[in-house]
Amino acid sequence: MNRFVKKLLTVIITVILTVSLAVSSFAEALNVAYEAAAAENYYLSSDVKTNGEILSEYLALVYSGFTVVDDSYLKNKDGVELLATEIITNAADGKSADPEKTSQLASLQKEDGSFGDLNETCLAMIALKTAKTVFSSEKAVNSVLSHQNEEGIFAVSDDVKQNIEATSLVITVLSPYVGAVNVQDAIDKAVNALNSLQNEDGTFADGSSITLSKVITALSDIGESPNSDVWKKMVELLVTYKNEDGSYREYLSDTEPNPEATAEALCTFHALASGSSPIQKLMAEGKLSSFDIRDIMPFAILYGVILLGSIVFWVYALRKKQNTRTLEDAKKAYDLC
Repeated sequence: MNRFVKKLLTVIITVILTVSLAVSSFAEALNVAYEAAAAENYYLSSDVKTNGEILSEYLALVYSGFTVVDDSYLKNKDGVELLATEIITNAADGKSADPEKTSQLASLQKEDGSFGDLNETCLAMIALKTAKTVFSSEKAVNSVLSHQNEEGIFAVSDDVKQNIEATSLVITVLSPYVGAVNVQDAIDKAVNALNSLQNEDGTFADGSSITLSKVITALSDIGESPNSDVWKKMVELLVTYKNEDGSYREYLSDTEPNPEATAEALCTFHALASGSSPIQKLMAEGKLSSFDIRDIMPFAILYGVILLGSIVFWVYALRKKQNTRTLEDAKKAYDLC
């Protein structure tokens, strides 16, 4: 096989591999954006009320560009939970933080760093981080870490489903603090624990799509690939819960859509498509800009540049002048030495 043929084969193989990488990665990004749009279309249908009764639903809808006028998400809340939820939703709406409310919430932090139970502490941390309010974050983080058991799960009850969902939320809440060694170690331990608790079919606990969505979102927030072989294709599995109208069931055996399941799925696809869940985006930027498919364009441009660079390099390599030095030339050069 002459050198030209070898080079040509190398070019072909390189281009095929590069194109495969670019196309598969970009296709995956487009796919999750499509699934987000499908869920949004469900909310756009005339017979669906978008009242944002659940906090995750409220954030998912605002992230999609919907205007939610109902404040039913504040029902049955008081104290830390009420203050934190108001701060979070106001930030999501693009409103400036109320100094009085943020100061009041910060003042509710206890000596051990907590704001109450694990859920209240997480909500308070999200709210105060979003509002850029000074609080004892190190103490709060240590308080959260104290809830992690030996297996790596952040336990809130004897219910496995609740503990998995609580662990998923904690992973997202702790993601801005991964610079600390103890936080990174805790997250790694939590991820390993979640992996060990995954069912053979890829679900968690009793097979709820809500739990599945929350785990996928948490993994996405720390840069894990939830659709890898290690995680048993969880994203593909989540889509099997989708109804024809774009809504989601909590269980595959259900016949009716579930509001929380649909909201969590939408949050998950936003997290996968943009690289940040609504909660993580709030904590990082203090606001929640509407998701747009243009958010994934940097990835498309990156892969386009890689592909173009590969083609240009190999075209240049092929155009280089071939070495025409013969055996006789070599002998003459040797005789002159």
